[in-house]
Order: sequence, then C-alpha cells, then structure tokens
Amino acid sequence: MTGPNSWLWAATLQPDGKLLLGGQFTSFNGVPRGQLVRLNADGSVDTTFSAGVTAGEPTIHSVLVQPDGKVLIGGMFSGINGATRIRLARVNANGTLDTNFVATVTSNESFITVSLLALQTNSQVVIAGWFDTVNGARHTNIARLNSNGTLDPGFAAGIDAPPKVLALQSDGRVLVGGAFGAVNGQARSHIACLNTDGTLDTNFLATADGNVDSSARQPDGKMLIAGNFNLVNGQSRHHMARLNPDGSLDASFQNGMAGADDYAGCIGYDPSGKVLIGGQFTSVNGVGRTNVARLNSNGSLDTNFLANVDSFLELLLVQPDSRVIIEGNYINTVDGRSRNRIARLQSRSAPVIGPPSISAGVFSFDVAAIAGTSYGVEASTNLVNWSLALSTNAAVDNFTFQDSGMRQFPRRFFRVFRSP
Repeated sequence: MTGPNSWLWAATLQPDGKLLLGGQFTSFNGVPRGQLVRLNADGSVDTTFSAGVTAGEPTIHSVLVQPDGKVLIGGMFSGINGATRIRLARVNANGTLDTNFVATVTSNESFITVSLLALQTNSQVVIAGWFDTVNGARHTNIARLNSNGTLDPGFAAGIDAPPKVLALQSDGRVLVGGAFGAVNGQARSHIACLNTDGTLDTNFLATADGNVDSSARQPDGKMLIAGNFNLVNGQSRHHMARLNPDGSLDASFQNGMAGADDYAGCIGYDPSGKVLIGGQFTSVNGVGRTNVARLNSNGSLDTNFLANVDSFLELLLVQPDSRVIIEGNYINTVDGRSRNRIARLQSRSAPVIGPPSISAGVFSFDVAAIAGTSYGVEASTNLVNWSLALSTNAAVDNFTFQDSGMRQFPRRFFRVFRSP
C-alpha cells in the first residue's frame, strides 16, 4: 500500500477499528480522496466512506468520531462536499454532509483553522485553534458549540495563543496546553484547566517551562503530558510528566529518571497500563530509543518494546489491543521496512528482521533485538521443516545473521524467535 500522497495532520480511531485520517492529501493508496479518508483495519481504503474539501484551503487539521458514527472535521477549508462550511463541518457515517450542523469560524488573521475537537457527554463540542470569531461572536482560540453547531453562550473562555492540547477531564473540566502565557486574561504558563462554564479553574496550578503539546487521560483521571519542557511545577521532568487531577505532579512517574533526551511531541496511554511516547529523541532514561518508546506505569523504560523509526513522530494512537498507529510526515522506513508517513507497530516488536543483503556470496540480515535476550534463527527450504541455524544472546539492541551456504539450496527461508 502506498499511503497518502501528501501531508497527514489528524487521526482518530473508530470503535470498530477503522481509522479516520485528515490532512492535505488528494489520494490514499492510489485511491482519490480529498483530504479525508477512512481506512479499514488492514490499512486499505474504506470505499463506503467518501468526503472531501471542495473549497478554500485544502487542509483538514482535526477529526473526531461521535458515538452515532458522525464525524466532526476542522481545518482551513470553506467548503465540504460542495456545500459552504467555514473551517468546521460534520459528515454522516458514510461521508455525506450532515446538513443539521452548521457553524462558522473566522478571524481577522490570514491563518484560520480549527485544529482541536473534544466531544462532551451531552453532545456539545469544544473547539480550539487559530480564530477570534465563532458564529459572529467574539471567541479567542476556544469556544463550545451545541450539537447542531450553534454557539453555547454559557461557555466563555479565551487563550492568548492557539492551544496544542484540548482534553476533557472525567468531571467535565477542560485541560488546555500549548505555547500560551495567559488564559482568560490570567497568567498561565503552557498549561491550564477550565471549569465547565469556561472560567479558569484557579485550584489547578500546574506550570511547565516549555510547550505542552500532547496529553492522554488515564482511567484513574490522571493526565499524561508531553512536550518541549524540562520542568513541571518546578520539578525536573524531561519532555514527559503525569499530573494528578488537581494539577499537582504525580511523583510516582518519572521520579529521578532522565526522560527523553529531546522533544516528545505525542503521548498515549496503553490499556495495559503502559505509556507510549513519540517525538524526535534518541534516548529515553539513558537507553537508546529512536523517536518512539514505551514506558512502564512508573515511567521506567519497557525494554520489551523496540522500534526503529527513521524520522520524528507527530502523532500516535494506541489501539485497544495495544498495537500503536504512528504518524510522521517525514517517515520513510519503520524497522527497515518502507512506510509512507504512517505505520502500525505490534505491541511486542523485537525481534524485527531488517532488509536482507548478499555480499561476496554471503547472505545476511540484521535483527533488532533486546539487549541481554536470547534469540534463535531457524532455516527451512519448504516452510514445513525447520532447523536451527543460529542461537545467540544479543549483547546490544541488534545482531547480524550470516549464511555462507546459501548456494547449496535453490531457495531458503528464515525465521527469528525469542528464546524462552
């Protein structure tokens, strides 16, 4: 499968395992699609869903699936499926336009978009992005709409810079994060919490010394955050942290650990209780990990998860089965295999066989491994009868298998396994 022919900016999982993607592409896997596509669980295009931008800037920055299967989309467009829709629209489960939802998001600035969406349990939707007017009323970068797109006047909030995080708390409060310095006219450094009416929650006093760009809520109500920070609430936390519902730092996560050595731009919660992070780093807690890693519940590195991604991650989604969908607009290879901007990782990734090569009559391939773990390589000529070709203990996070007798066989297959 060839993936998208241009940028990916948004993704969300449906309860049935299908994946909705938004961006700037005009085709996916060679199938024409106008900035919005739905994929089946195997990555193929779902041909029962078709919708796209037909006017304005061809960009979708946010997608959200409602419980009834309808899809909210935000971006820079001014038309969807041939109808006028200004930066925000809703389509039915098959992609046709939902004519019962109409909202208009504008600004005096040239860059206008709805980049974040959050659906409340009462079907109201909180929107955030770059704007200053919603349905003709003044709202700076955040607002709340009723289920038909009309403005909810009971929610009044403003943020001095477009947020990167918009997350609902279990009690209905709204967590926001980003590069801002003030919320509702009051100083807040990169993170804040709003009450259900949009007023500032003055009991939530979390701070960060850099941008908060991603969040994930745990079942216990605690919030995982990631971004370009090194201090949270005045304590050392390198690009990731966990907050209690009141904004205090959870001391049981990443306490005394090194964190990521560079930017972590996305974070996700694994149903098993583990934590996924992605970004542009080369080590986590002092151990080599390239752009993606999995942590245990206390923030220590999960050494059973190992993936090699050749470029930085911009988004990740953890499936209910603990497999992970990753996105990055400069990704070309994952674990040595060609992937265009998007891939899915298994919950246990090592061992991973890299591309094979032949040099001077010797067949070889590298295996991504877990240091200190034993592996075996088996060979077969018919995929039925297998014999052990190598038994090794990986000293580092990879080893190389070589076969100098390949010319003795018309064909030969190999498989790698982790020893008990």
